[in-house]
Amino acid sequence: MTELERITQAETYINRYFEFEDAVKVSYENKDYLKTYIKDISQVVKDFDVRSKSLKYMGLCVLAAVVVFVLFLIILGVKLIVVPIIAAAAVLVLGIAFVIALNRYRLTAAQEHQKEVNEGIKEQLDILDTRIQQIERQRDDYLKALDSKIDFMQADVDYMKNIGKIKEYVQNGSAETCEDAVEMFEQSMLMAQMTNIIHDSEKKSFTQEENMERFGDPLKIIKENKRNRKKGKKK
Repeated sequence: MTELERITQAETYINRYFEFEDAVKVSYENKDYLKTYIKDISQVVKDFDVRSKSLKYMGLCVLAAVVVFVLFLIILGVKLIVVPIIAAAAVLVLGIAFVIALNRYRLTAAQEHQKEVNEGIKEQLDILDTRIQQIERQRDDYLKALDSKIDFMQADVDYMKNIGKIKEYVQNGSAETCEDAVEMFEQSMLMAQMTNIIHDSEKKSFTQEENMERFGDPLKIIKENKRNRKKGKKK
């Protein structure tokens, strides 16, 4: 086996390790994304804002009561003004009672929906945690096995990330052996550290919409699980 074939084989092994690493990274990003759907019930109540919604619809009730009063007054005249007053009062009271009942119903529905979402998301997080543990275990086991597969350098992440650069030293003839290429890389790395050239790569952030395209809509999964449970109960 030539030195180029030797380092190319090592590059293949290393790329496989980073497939595990990327899978772990994406899984954690998925986990963070799922957590954005979890809300405390008190936050749901705050977001619903019963007071402002009630005041808005109560204003409409007052307007409706005024309209009823005017219509009855026109039809019956001033002599029977008691009837318009009673009709307007009835519309106002019934309207306010309806608004209060409607907002309570909507708030309760919103709270129940969020409870369902929270439970469904936690189920998905549990499944994802199990998957992450499995991938991390595979990744760590594979990393340990690399020590026996690669004999010209240590299975260190900093080295493995730069396997392409190390390979270039062999390809362009700067290094006669893989070991020489590693030594040249170590020298360049030390120089870079001394001159503060090494920078950490920035973590790419994703929007909620981009994460939905990457990982899917967890609410759909919750609905599907709910339907499947209902079917199971019927059987």
